[in-house]
Amino acid sequence: MKFKDLEMEMKQRNIINAEKRHWRIWFLLVFVTVLSVAVLITSQLLLYSGLITNNWPWQNTHLSLLAFLSLVIIGFISYLTVQEKKLLAMERQVRVIQWDNDKMMNRNAARFIAISNICRKMSNETDPERIFKYITETCLKLFHCDRASLMMLDDKADELVVRAISPIRENHFNGVRQKLGKGIAGRVAESRKALLLRRHMDCSEFSDFGKKIDKSISAMVVPIVLRDELVGIINVSAIDSDVDYEEDDMNALQIFADNAGAFIRHTEKAEWMRITIEKLGRTSSEADSKYGLTESVPPGK
Repeated sequence: MKFKDLEMEMKQRNIINAEKRHWRIWFLLVFVTVLSVAVLITSQLLLYSGLITNNWPWQNTHLSLLAFLSLVIIGFISYLTVQEKKLLAMERQVRVIQWDNDKMMNRNAARFIAISNICRKMSNETDPERIFKYITETCLKLFHCDRASLMMLDDKADELVVRAISPIRENHFNGVRQKLGKGIAGRVAESRKALLLRRHMDCSEFSDFGKKIDKSISAMVVPIVLRDELVGIINVSAIDSDVDYEEDDMNALQIFADNAGAFIRHTEKAEWMRITIEKLGRTSSEADSKYGLTESVPPGK
């Protein structure tokens, strides 16, 4: 079961328990009130009917009754106080969960707006390297991570190649290669399924990374897939203990990766067309010069 589902189930359970406690206290108050009135009415009826001549069965009975009544009242007040504390604790838990849900919804809304703005910005860009840099820098801002990297697929070598990484101080990783099926990124690329690494998660199943990965790091690795074709991988990792990624974070990153893949392909095709046109232009010029197919210029022009 997902953490989000457990959180929602806990919230519903607390609400149900709070309602039960409220009804329990209500019925207890009704019971005590009805019992007190019934005892008082019964004693008065017996007294007026002549079945008993005295309300007190023994001497100084009223003192014993007063002491007993005081103990009952103290016990009843103590019970109500304890129940009220439990109810307040449940209400606080529900408010905290509600606050967390509202915070998550606002964060997701802000992310989607930011993703939309970044996608609009990338749509006007024709340089692939700048697109790659936009992707990693956007991940830093949106997911409050310490490192974000973009790995593109090299079809000829069946390898992933780091094409961009943020922050800039990590640029020495550019050009690093990873075989498909090896390590975490290679596994994600091969399966084309996003992976969420929670803190202290056992990563021994991933060859080459099982002993090296820092278990105190929270990370997400998502594939970039366009029309059933693997384009690359986006890696996001956070060292800060306050950042622990969840399913919602991974879903938001996957949406961003899907949009980024479309812009990467669009930019690559635009770059290919530009290079092709330049080559055709040079070839045409060389052919014209070789065969003398230059345009004659009329006199006076």
